Amino acid sequence: MKIDGMGERNLIKNIMDIFPDIINEDSFYFDNGSNYILITTDITNNVKHYPENADPEKMGYFFVSLNLSDIAAMGGIPDYFLSSFSMSRDIEYEFFEKFLIGMKRCLNKYNVKMAGGDTKEGIGFTASGMVVGHVEKDRIMLRRNFKPGMYIGITNDLGKNASGYYMWINGEEEGANILIDIEPRIEESRLLSKLGVKAAMDLSDGIYSSIYQLKNITGTGFKIYFDKIPRNPLVRYVKENYGVDEKELLLNFGGEYEILFGIDKDKWDFVYKKMDEYGYRISIVGETYNGENVLIENGKEIKIDKRGYEHFA
Repeated sequence: MKIDGMGERNLIKNIMDIFPDIINEDSFYFDNGSNYILITTDITNNVKHYPENADPEKMGYFFVSLNLSDIAAMGGIPDYFLSSFSMSRDIEYEFFEKFLIGMKRCLNKYNVKMAGGDTKEGIGFTASGMVVGHVEKDRIMLRRNFKPGMYIGITNDLGKNASGYYMWINGEEEGANILIDIEPRIEESRLLSKLGVKAAMDLSDGIYSSIYQLKNITGTGFKIYFDKIPRNPLVRYVKENYGVDEKELLLNFGGEYEILFGIDKDKWDFVYKKMDEYGYRISIVGETYNGENVLIENGKEIKIDKRGYEHFA
């Protein structure tokens, strides 16, 4: 049996069956006295993650950002970054140098130290990153902490990166850079964790995929209110010009790296006010309950069967 068609979620399940001690969170964490040490890794390549005409410096920034995002999702602070590269001999050095400059720009922005890595000859261009960070024990945010009776919130808005993709495949070159234009929401997550938020994950694979994973981990059901999802201005542009369904852009695409979090309903007003005071945007997009994952649109409940974006699917 070939991997093609199995889907990333099934592959991960099979890996965890073989290695049952794996922690199903955005980052591995272990006790370090008053803190937890956080360790995470992510990988990108020039076939699945980067459009052909994307700016190499923006590619490097994207590569670091998506790795740091897993630390942000747990309320943590990233401290050290390691990277390994596999690339073919025909890669232009100017491309690689600009990629490194983009990496440095992101690392400097979030005060993360480059700690080392490895370089090997291979096929195409693949970059693998690892981040070591930390979080105070009373501020860690976990996937397993989602439970019935919460509001579901997100940071900022959705749909920009998906819109960039559809712009790019329809001939708008700037869409390539919009697709990979992301930020790790470290500052927002640090404040959320300080304000008592205990349940979170990042939206790297989109809302559908995220709530599918969370349902499997916790048994908790999610009601997503489609009309309440804050839309990036590009969503309307892509819908009107290319006829792309808003649900594809907002729920099913992924690549956002915003933070999806759960909060007790009686704490929402306090947390919203404090986040607003610091200039951070959060919105309620749903709630949790004892039931199946559903989308609420125009007052109607629609069972969610889709699992969002998956590699190998």
